[in-house]
Amino acid sequence: MDLSSFLTSETIKKINSWEEKFNVKIIVCSPSKSRLGVFIPKRHDNHVIRINNNLNKYAFLITLIHEIAHAVIWEKYGRRVNPHGEEWKDQYKKMMLPFLNPEFFPEDVLRSLSNHMINPRASTVRDLELSRILKKYDKYKSTFISDIHDGDEFSIDNGKRFVRIEKLRKNYKCKEISTGKLYRFSPLAEVNLI
Repeated sequence: MDLSSFLTSETIKKINSWEEKFNVKIIVCSPSKSRLGVFIPKRHDNHVIRINNNLNKYAFLITLIHEIAHAVIWEKYGRRVNPHGEEWKDQYKKMMLPFLNPEFFPEDVLRSLSNHMINPRASTVRDLELSRILKKYDKYKSTFISDIHDGDEFSIDNGKRFVRIEKLRKNYKCKEISTGKLYRFSPLAEVNLI
């Protein structure tokens, strides 16, 4: 797989060595709505890592290392440990450490990523600060529900229209305009302001 549009040549060398060492095949694919990347344990010859082709280069590298860490843990433990347990966290930190410098990430991503790596979550999307900073580097700029105001109307990809009611502890309460039903939206839900 040609990773040159996502990674530097030095990074590609390291990733290729991990591919070989941990018996992994990387497939860059059309975006999944539910995840940025996925590790699929060996079915035939190789483990497979599928990673979305719409990620910016920083999100791509973070997601790829996250998934390769799963391959390492699978090789060591199989199903005997939690997929995002302490073994995976330790491995992910170890693999990410050489990349935590300005050669690979801009200062704002580096600062947030360093905080994230203290206790990495199962998904970078669950780290709101890191997700917001990474989104700044996307080709297409997003409007998040947290960027609009109470009373603003918006639509989502499926065409449904809502009005933002109020911020809850973490999420936002919104009302679907046509039905009056109430919904909760993550602060990073992408919306189209009307």
